[in-house]
Amino acid sequence: MATKLNVLCLIRSLYLIERLICPPSDRARLNASTFGQGNAGTIKVNAAAQVTISGKSSSFNSGLFVSSESPTGTAGDIIVTSPRVTLDNSGTLNAESASGNGGDINLQTDLLLLRRGAEISTTAGTAQASGNGGNIKIDASSDFIVAVPSENSDITANAYTGSGGRVDIQAFGIYGIQPRPNPTSLSDITASSEFGINGTVELNTPDIDPRSGLVNLPTVPVDTEVAQTCQAGGNLAKSSFTITGRGGLPPNPGEALNTDAVQVDLITLNPKGDRPNRAFIPSKTTTPAPERIIEATSWALNEKEEVVLTANLPATTPHNPWLKPASCKTIPSS
Repeated sequence: MATKLNVLCLIRSLYLIERLICPPSDRARLNASTFGQGNAGTIKVNAAAQVTISGKSSSFNSGLFVSSESPTGTAGDIIVTSPRVTLDNSGTLNAESASGNGGDINLQTDLLLLRRGAEISTTAGTAQASGNGGNIKIDASSDFIVAVPSENSDITANAYTGSGGRVDIQAFGIYGIQPRPNPTSLSDITASSEFGINGTVELNTPDIDPRSGLVNLPTVPVDTEVAQTCQAGGNLAKSSFTITGRGGLPPNPGEALNTDAVQVDLITLNPKGDRPNRAFIPSKTTTPAPERIIEATSWALNEKEEVVLTANLPATTPHNPWLKPASCKTIPSS
C-alpha cells in the first residue's frame, strides 16, 4: 500500500511542480493519505524556481497534504526545496493526523512568505484523540521568513492529548510571526498540547537585531553636586547651574555610554555673518631684556653732597685735599 502511494505521489508531484512554478488561476491540491494501519506516503518537491501555493474553495484549500485517518497510522512527510516559497490565500503544507502521530515537514528555502491565512501544520489528534505532533524544520538561514501579524498565518505542531511537536527554524530574520503558548487570531508559531505536554519552539537567528540600536535610558535621577565658591558681587551678577552631560561616544553604536568613553567637547563656530572683514593680525608680545648689573669701582659726591657709587671715574674736578703733602725739597746749607 505504501509503495503504491509513493509511486502515485511521484507522478502527481511532477504534475504539481509544473503547476506550482507557473501558478494556475484555479486551485491545486496534492494529497497522500492513509486510512489503514500503514503510514501515509511522502511528498517531495525540488524546484529550481519559486514555489507558490495559493487559493481555496468551499471544499478544500490548495496545498500539499499527507494525512492519516486511522488510529494507528502516521502521517507522511513533506519535503520542499526551492529558492522562494510563497503560501498565499490559505495555501497549506499539512502533515496532520486524526488520531495517530503527525508527520514531519522539512522546508529549505531562501525566502518564505506567508500571506492571508497560510498554514504549515504537523498537528496530531485533529479528531480530539491521541497522537503526538510532528516536527517542522525550516532552513532559511540566508534570508527571511515574512508574514503579516493580522492575517493569521500559522506554523503549528500541536496535539490534543499527546505531546506537542518540535518547531526548529533557522533564518536570518523572522518578521510578522512569533512564538506563542497557544494559537491566537494573529500569526503564530505554536507547539502546544490541549491536555498533554507542550512541544518546543526553537528560533535560530543571528545576533543582529534591528532594535539593538535602541538603548533604554536610565530612569534614576542624576545626582548633582554644586561646589561652594565665592559669591558673585554686583547687582547685575547672576549665577546659573547647567547639566550638560559627560559627552563622548560609546565604543559601539548599539551600546550605552560607559565610564571608559573618550570625552569629546563640543565647539561653537561663529556664524559667517559675524566674521570681521579685516584680516586677523596676531599681536606680538616682547619681553624686555633684564639690565646687566655692573660692579661699582668708585664713588663721588653729587650736587646734593650725596655719595654715589659709580662704575667709572666721574668727569668732575676733584676737591682740593684738606692736608697738603709735605714738601720733599731740601734746604741748601749755607
